[in-house]
Amino acid sequence: MAWAEKLPSGRWRGSYRDASGKTRSAGTFAHKAKAQRAASAAELDARRRLAGDPDARKQTWGQWVDVWWPARDVEESTMKADTHRRRNHLDPRWWDVPLGAITRHDVKAWATQLRTKGLGPESVKRCVHLLSASLTAAVDAEILDSNPAARLRLPGAPSVVERDLTREEYSAIRAQLPTEYDQLVADTLLYTGARWGEVTGAHLARLDVARRRLRIVETYSEAIAKMKAYPKDKTAREAPLLPDLLERLLHVERPRDDCGVEHANGRCPGPLLLPSERGMPLRNSNWSYRVWRPAVEAAGVGRVRIHDLRHTYASWLLQGGVSLAEVGRLLGHSSAQTTQRYAHLAEPPSDEVLAVLGAPRLLHEDAS
Repeated sequence: MAWAEKLPSGRWRGSYRDASGKTRSAGTFAHKAKAQRAASAAELDARRRLAGDPDARKQTWGQWVDVWWPARDVEESTMKADTHRRRNHLDPRWWDVPLGAITRHDVKAWATQLRTKGLGPESVKRCVHLLSASLTAAVDAEILDSNPAARLRLPGAPSVVERDLTREEYSAIRAQLPTEYDQLVADTLLYTGARWGEVTGAHLARLDVARRRLRIVETYSEAIAKMKAYPKDKTAREAPLLPDLLERLLHVERPRDDCGVEHANGRCPGPLLLPSERGMPLRNSNWSYRVWRPAVEAAGVGRVRIHDLRHTYASWLLQGGVSLAEVGRLLGHSSAQTTQRYAHLAEPPSDEVLAVLGAPRLLHEDAS
């Protein structure tokens, strides 16, 4: 039975019980009658949706996930990672549990258990989100009335400290890189602002010599060992190249006529821009461990990730007067909000602010 209850604010909340007996809210309203009507309508809708197959919610999560899993429309790399999470963390806990018996308390306890076992905050969050996605699909299929894992508050992962290198710091790291080719790889990462997979997936055919531009189209995914037909933001973009960098890229030796890996979409346009000795894509796990980390340590500049070269690119551009919007375009950000992390670098220095405030003199100073 639906009902309305008055809140301390003076508004009315419409409430009802779902098929499992849990109290649900139909929203808050200014008038009791509206709250009552909304609650009754929500209760009727919940019962109507479950009436088609009242026993559907008794099926186990494992039975449901076997139906839902093949119908998921996600990236191959995402499916691979999710399969690992499901096999190791979701199946052992939820496989035999009836869908209708999964409670919010159970999900919270499971998340706590995963953390206790040593799983990191971000990994726990991804596992819970995967479970939540399966339960949302059950709601959409009119099997469940609500998702007990939805909007669950979980401890966040420690924020990653991003480094913006000075030119002196980058020069110190560069000097420690073992070969000129390794220096070229690092220079390309820094002076294009491209992500690792975008640089290692770049093909020679994407080099526009006349316009001195590198068109960033493909991305190499180490997780699935395939070439994706678009970068992370799913939009191709161009990166301007310094003349010296372009010249060095043109003189790279390329031992094969293709990239050597399968393309998820389309055909291979030819050799890679910066291939390994065998003409295949460079691997982050190998280059980072064998080349980058020893150079950073030898340079004595503290912890610097490969991805920090992308942040350094943005930092140098903003400090040089390039607008935040243009930097976002060059980085390939699909949302201006993503570029806002660099907004503080575009702010004028405090000395400039004080100079502006100091001239002309303020009215109250003239009056004195």
